[in-house]
Amino acid sequence: MATIADRSDFTLELEFTGIYRENESAHRAVREARCLAWQLPRIILDIEEDDLVPGGCHYGAVGFSSQIGGFLYYAHEEKIQEEIDRSQDRPEYCSLLKQMCSFWKKEDCKSRLRRRYSKRQLLAMPADDWEEKKAVTYPLYRIAGGILDFQKLLSLGLPGLMDLVEEKCSHVQPDSEEEGVYEGMRLSLQTLREIIHIYEKRAAEKVVLFGQREDTPANRRAILRMQAIQKAMASIQKEKPVHLLEAVELFWMYVLVSEVRNYGRIDSYLGGFYADDIDSGYLTQDEADLIIQKLWERMGKRRTITDGRIFIGGRGRKEEKKADRLAKACIKATRKLKNPDPQLSLRFYQGMDPEILQMAYDAIGEGCTYPILYRDETVIGDVCKAFELPEEIAEHYVPYGCGEYVIDHASFGTPSGVINLMKGLELFLYIPGVQKEPDAEYLRSEAGRKRLMALRHEAGITQWAEEYETFDQFYKAYQKWISFHIEIMAEQEKLEYDFAGEVCGLSYLSILYDDCIERGKGIFSGGIRYLGGTLESYGNVNTADSLTAIRKLVYEQKLIGWRELLCALDVDFKGYLLLQKKLKNCPKFGNDREEADSMMKDLHRFVCLTAKSQAKRVGLDSYLVVVINNSANTTLGLLTGAGADGRKACMPMANANSPQAGADRNGVTAVLNSMLRIDTDIHAGAVQNIKFSKETFNDSRSAAVKVIESYFERGGAQLMITVEGREDLENALKRPQDYMGLLVRVGGFSARFVELSKEVQSEILSRSCY
Repeated sequence: MATIADRSDFTLELEFTGIYRENESAHRAVREARCLAWQLPRIILDIEEDDLVPGGCHYGAVGFSSQIGGFLYYAHEEKIQEEIDRSQDRPEYCSLLKQMCSFWKKEDCKSRLRRRYSKRQLLAMPADDWEEKKAVTYPLYRIAGGILDFQKLLSLGLPGLMDLVEEKCSHVQPDSEEEGVYEGMRLSLQTLREIIHIYEKRAAEKVVLFGQREDTPANRRAILRMQAIQKAMASIQKEKPVHLLEAVELFWMYVLVSEVRNYGRIDSYLGGFYADDIDSGYLTQDEADLIIQKLWERMGKRRTITDGRIFIGGRGRKEEKKADRLAKACIKATRKLKNPDPQLSLRFYQGMDPEILQMAYDAIGEGCTYPILYRDETVIGDVCKAFELPEEIAEHYVPYGCGEYVIDHASFGTPSGVINLMKGLELFLYIPGVQKEPDAEYLRSEAGRKRLMALRHEAGITQWAEEYETFDQFYKAYQKWISFHIEIMAEQEKLEYDFAGEVCGLSYLSILYDDCIERGKGIFSGGIRYLGGTLESYGNVNTADSLTAIRKLVYEQKLIGWRELLCALDVDFKGYLLLQKKLKNCPKFGNDREEADSMMKDLHRFVCLTAKSQAKRVGLDSYLVVVINNSANTTLGLLTGAGADGRKACMPMANANSPQAGADRNGVTAVLNSMLRIDTDIHAGAVQNIKFSKETFNDSRSAAVKVIESYFERGGAQLMITVEGREDLENALKRPQDYMGLLVRVGGFSARFVELSKEVQSEILSRSCY
């Protein structure tokens, strides 16, 4: 079995390139399957001694990947060049690497996709990755967000899936499109079986190896684990899983080959195995819980960072009472391990087992940051309206990644684009001759300035900020500017899906997505039931606060002139501290004040509804905004200039729908009241982060829970709660080695505080703690 240690050079990359070229004329699904049949056995990782659920991958510099290694067929040119530089003593090898690099410059899927962009898309989305992030919008090259039908996988088993594909293939015309799709699926399932067989053999080898060591309790336990893996892997190659460990192993092997990074409704598809094994006496409670814990450990080792979502609770689960038992085991595993991954999330609803929610509060109070809470009564209705789906379909919503809604194994919603509303406002305000350069990096060259002028012309922006006589005129022009960028990103989203459907079959996704096998089509070649896209939106709160200040101080009270404001922003308020103070003292979102909250609501509605209106135009079933946050409020803040909200340049922006750090001055109830004013039925998900002190949440649990319950009863959809002490965070900066287990909620994901960048640590420290 190939492992990381086996890689001494780029032979894997060279051989993969050869396989790809040999199959260039094959059906796209068959070519992909043959490439993966060669790649996967060579990139999977060895079984670790403490494993009960093994399996990981280490992707090379060239290969095929939907999102972990790269974008479909990918090549990391910089890594190849580094290998060439390291291998100057091997001229023949270097020559082969150079030939490979030259080939992939044309065949790399990201490059091929960019060659399809229109002139206005290229204008709005600079080619350089760094420059893209300093623009108003930039694309994300990935096929993310797959939530597979693991219930189907475990019900049919690998042999059952293979029989289903074979049966469908027997009814199609030879050399037809459908035959190519089914052949790709068949080959992919054969590769899955091979991967399982490799792990079976490796477990058997470990049994022999460990048996040669000293007979100790720890070594005996290791042998028992390897024997259990071997037995389970042998079984699932031949029949569908019967017991919990078999189901877990098959689930994880499919995760491994498919690259999906979010795991759906685990209590629904594993709850029956868990409860039945305990009830029959096949496993004790402790043995069953250990399997779940070991699965949690394996997910944690994967370190998906902004993904790793796994759901418990919610309406529409199979065998609800059994599912509830597993849900409790999942919370126990989260509490025991306190890892950033998986991102345990709880859908709760009236009538659900109340113990589950209480266990969730206990976990949160211990500093787990999980589960993330979703109220079904609100979210199901929101999904119905936003996606225009009936309730019986919306009931199967599953947020993935940082919190984007999709329908379990029926819809896709790749967040393939980002919009920075604050950068949009910064560049909209730019006036040549008045300001030096609002972003020296972005507009350093004459070419950069020409690009901005060309963008303004393409968007139909004909006036400068100071030329608008009323705030309404100014605001409508800004909306027109942002609309232009949203339109660009919607077109890019559809283009990316179409491109993916043309160049590959994505068979592992297609096999476990509704309708694909029935239709004989790949997921992005007409197979999927609901094809949607999402646009990640950042800087919303800062933009709304800036617009509030401009309306109040420039137009209504006329206390600040446009030229004075723009010059102050240009020099990052140096020499303009009184003006900055005036801007900061303007009403801010998060204080339960109508003036600021109404602006946030209006901006939010405009952005969300503008995006929603693009779906039919570009040919998608939905195109929706997600107001999430990973750490992009900080990273994009570093690339965004000073704002009319008083925020200095290169400082973090507000976290998703939360107020700007330090701007909320009226307590947690006011913050939640402001959040409740933002419509939740016009987007594909949003992040609400609240931080409680240990004293508030644990010593006054009843009061804290009443605040949370009131928020949800009044229409709150989602809440991410962190319970921590500021003293712990400050001490972690001084003595990180003593606080390795300290978890914090960054945004749409959690992380160990000591592993975050200094900028993100500072932003988290700046947030209000109630």
